[in-house]
Amino acid sequence: MSSFQRFISNISWNVLGKVCVQVLLFGVSVLLARYLGKERLGVYATLLVVPTFVRLLNQFGLETLINKKIPELNVLDPSGKQARYLVQRLLAIRGGTSLLFGALLYVGLPFYMDFMGTPHLMEYRLVLILYFLIISFNSLLSTLFMTRLQYKTVSMTETGCAFLNLALLAGFIVLDYGIYGVLYAYIISTGINILIYMSLVSSDLKGPTETPDLKELPSLAWASYMLTVFSFGLVTQSDVMLMNYFQVAQERIGFYHLATGLGGMLAFVMMGVGPMAFSILSENYARNSADGMSKIWCQIVGFASFLTVPIFVFAFFNAEPLIQMVYGEQFKEAGAALSFYIIFVGVATILGIDFVTSTLFILERRDTVIWSNVEGSLLNISLNLILIPLYQEMGALAATGTSMIYMVLRQLFIIQKQMDLTPVIPVLGKCLFFSFAAVVPAQVAALMLWNNIFFSALVFLLAFVILLAILKPFSHEQLEV
Repeated sequence: MSSFQRFISNISWNVLGKVCVQVLLFGVSVLLARYLGKERLGVYATLLVVPTFVRLLNQFGLETLINKKIPELNVLDPSGKQARYLVQRLLAIRGGTSLLFGALLYVGLPFYMDFMGTPHLMEYRLVLILYFLIISFNSLLSTLFMTRLQYKTVSMTETGCAFLNLALLAGFIVLDYGIYGVLYAYIISTGINILIYMSLVSSDLKGPTETPDLKELPSLAWASYMLTVFSFGLVTQSDVMLMNYFQVAQERIGFYHLATGLGGMLAFVMMGVGPMAFSILSENYARNSADGMSKIWCQIVGFASFLTVPIFVFAFFNAEPLIQMVYGEQFKEAGAALSFYIIFVGVATILGIDFVTSTLFILERRDTVIWSNVEGSLLNISLNLILIPLYQEMGALAATGTSMIYMVLRQLFIIQKQMDLTPVIPVLGKCLFFSFAAVVPAQVAALMLWNNIFFSALVFLLAFVILLAILKPFSHEQLEV
């Protein structure tokens, strides 16, 4: 099988796997929200901050070392001895640091809970430590299999894990195990996923080893680790942490959790497009430099906008009935938060947030990626400190959304110095115009005929297609794309 065939095969499995996993995780989120309710969902989001944050501290750039070094060692040493040595050492390091951070978490969690004003959550200490250990090992092993281009294995195991998580969650809900049931459903399913990974990789770990050249590894790992740590301010868990610090009601934290979760899912059509675009852009840059890459970049971003803009526009105008249909009447108030968040995540997606980082890597502007992440992280935390006391979860959404848009604009400013991005502007304008034009009959039909989310979606889709068919706004080349 040629390199290109392997690429196509793995991209196909990646897209298929991500779609299946997202569908199952969507089912998990619906089941979880409806079962826990507003207040307990906020408590659940608060608890997840702890293992997620400690996992970031525990990464130490090991996943980056696997991505960067294992393929190189497989070329330099086809026998696999050097790669085997590195994998063994990285697994041992992850095991040692995970146990260390687990012990620190056990000792330090009471102080954190007291500081956040949530000492009553100390009963979850042991399950949170177990959750942290599970996600730390799963991250390293899944990275190893993806680096080895075993996307079929990753897709099948992740899909099976997500299905098992959904089944266990349903069972624990019937038994009414509460938040413990939600956490243990994930721990058990992911633990089985880890056992499958270990059984598949164990034979490769046995055998002779040879010490490779490790000179560049500490600096590479440190750079990756610093980027990860400084990017914590961009993760939604930092917003939840600060909302707890400012004593925001748990039900409002639950609204934030739903808005960011569902808002992120709206871009489901982009799954798998980012890695594929990275490869296509890299190839065009190698062949035709920045000028050649500029054309394909505009085509890809325009195509992505054509897929996502209508979804964001429709969801913005129908956020409340969408939340109500998916999560139930009790979460109706989260509709305003979702609409507000869609403005930011929609603008960032339209501007190409899924492609700017990879483009900067291709243009050898890694410093811009690092500094924009650091600046965005500091901006988000600063805005949170100002806005959360005033506007609660809406302030957190505004802070996160503003930093997202700042980062993508900052990166686009650097990119446009090396390649022409203006051809994509008319395409973005057309996508926005036709989406807003199509939403008008959908809203009128909802007011005058039938106020139903599925009916509104059907009218919106028909109006969008009819407008395209009548006005034919796109060129022949754009239609081919």
